[in-house]
Amino acid sequence: MPFSVSVVIPTYKGKALLARFLPSVVKALRTYTTATGAPVEILVVDDGSQDDTVDWLTATAFDFVRVLALPVNRGFAPTCNQGFAAARHDLIWLLNNDIEVMPDALFPLVEHFSTPTVFAVASRAQRLGSDAIDGAGRLGRCVRGYWKVFEGYDVFPDRMPPEAILPTFAASGGYSLFDAAKLRALGGFEELLAPFYWEDIELCYRAWKRGWEVRYEPRSLVFHQSSATIRSRFEARAIEVTSARNRLLMHWIHLHDARWWLAHLAMTGLLLLADVVTRRGYREAFRQAWACRQAALRRRREEQAHSRRTDREVAAIFAAVRQRPYVRTFRKPAEEMTLRTAWARVSGFRTGAADDEAAAGSSFRKGALTDDLGIE
Repeated sequence: MPFSVSVVIPTYKGKALLARFLPSVVKALRTYTTATGAPVEILVVDDGSQDDTVDWLTATAFDFVRVLALPVNRGFAPTCNQGFAAARHDLIWLLNNDIEVMPDALFPLVEHFSTPTVFAVASRAQRLGSDAIDGAGRLGRCVRGYWKVFEGYDVFPDRMPPEAILPTFAASGGYSLFDAAKLRALGGFEELLAPFYWEDIELCYRAWKRGWEVRYEPRSLVFHQSSATIRSRFEARAIEVTSARNRLLMHWIHLHDARWWLAHLAMTGLLLLADVVTRRGYREAFRQAWACRQAALRRRREEQAHSRRTDREVAAIFAAVRQRPYVRTFRKPAEEMTLRTAWARVSGFRTGAADDEAAAGSSFRKGALTDDLGIE
């Protein structure tokens, strides 16, 4: 039997974005269900919008769409979790409301779930209106007691063996397909991290340590319009503090290796001392994380009991990926342009000149609070 698919789209005051991008999701599901006969649905979860988004969705009556309207705004993780609980099908395709999907984007993702250990698969995302990579594979390595997870990688498709599997440290919460049963077994996103940031990284690290796999599938193409919803609602400093807080909480819950844990404590102390001079907000981030310490330690004990992989075993997976001859990490515009050109040559993707900011941009954002000590 083909896998049935539920799409979950969290949204907040997103009528304009949904009007533009939801039709592409409907088309992709129609293409999939026509070809396979598998049931599909789209669940739009409105996070307490104080506009007419819900009324508009109800009146428009898109194919396959159900609407779940939450009474109050709670943030990304709780909103997604409500959608996960209401989803009816085998797989959950989690999409931002500003994602345009190609009609055949679902097929290569679904193929991976014939392997029982697969937890999630991420698409290849390009920035809408540009040739820049918005999201691809993601590498992870632990340095000085902190996971570095914002280094992207892509592949040269003409050099990659057809049977190659591409692990990714995290599948983006904006354009990835999840095994619904495994997702519910993990309890969905960690709501301790509300209202935003690090939710997808924490979830996928949890899955890796449970013994499951998270993969990247470059044949599945989506386009992302960066709508800056968070930046429009929160000040830049508050965003950085929240991101740094959630990074701390992820480590407090999941970093179990004794030596790496000691290194984490030492580096955290150095970051706190440095913040006395730099005043970049790390002490505030630590204060907020410390206020959640009891919940974090309770979650730490739970995850220690369920872990099937060590931190070092997870790191070894990505050290091996880094050595593959067809894998290239991207940080500089020239490196990313080379990868975009390679994909265009093989699959006909559009290429062209892009400004440096667009070419360098990706979803693998560096955090300003921790750059100075080399742990980003």
